Amino acid sequence: MIRRLTLVFGFAAVGLTAAPAAAADLQPRTAQAYDKYADEMTRDFVARAMKNSTTARRCDGVIIARAGNGDGILNVPDGLIHHWLGLAFVQGASLKDVAQVARDYSAYPKVYKSVVSSKVLSQQGDTYRVLIRLKEDAGLTAVLDVRSAVEYRTQRDGSITATSKSEEIRQVENFGKRNESLLPVGRDSGYLWRAHTLTHFVAEKDGVFIVMETLGLSRQFPPLTGWIIEPIARRIGRKSVEGSLDEFLTAIRRSAALPAPKAACA
Repeated sequence: MIRRLTLVFGFAAVGLTAAPAAAADLQPRTAQAYDKYADEMTRDFVARAMKNSTTARRCDGVIIARAGNGDGILNVPDGLIHHWLGLAFVQGASLKDVAQVARDYSAYPKVYKSVVSSKVLSQQGDTYRVLIRLKEDAGLTAVLDVRSAVEYRTQRDGSITATSKSEEIRQVENFGKRNESLLPVGRDSGYLWRAHTLTHFVAEKDGVFIVMETLGLSRQFPPLTGWIIEPIARRIGRKSVEGSLDEFLTAIRRSAALPAPKAACA
């Protein structure tokens, strides 16, 4: 069992949909509703993660990708909360293997398809501040600069958790062009206003078990087309969690020279 705090900061893009790119300002009551929900989910995360780690079956790969609470999308005043859960197991890996991949932020663009760039802004003990540029395509292209604080903790049972909380999310206007710029915080298309990633790692005799929950806050669906977009957003949310976990597991296997799983988890 290693003594150093070693956890992954992972981001699963939350519910970018084919909604029109109209302006949608973040309202104070919307932010307050999300903050209250995120605080509750963060406070109880360790208990949920430990329950999942003791009851879930073991399979080399992504085991579960589903809604984290309810049906994955919760209505709040003038906004939507997206909450997704992923479980995975990487056979033959150790926490050291996981840590080496997790801490190599400069390599994130090679690990995650949605990451354009990634860098550590600062580190104080077990807290990192990270800036990640994300590019998502889901019927349209959206580019976001996400600055987050990530705190690592070792639990009494030796498992490790990390809490990543966005400090600032800014939409990139005219990405890749000479007139590229950042829109004001909370005054953009409303694809993602807030984000949390909660992760838990348990070392076992034959591998590492992973629990990941993603939370995000976005604009509401357009009134006339919401019934069409909503199921699409749920599929995207679930697949983004599954895809991010699968990319992370692939990077761990490559770094630790582990064989690919013989079959996908069913």
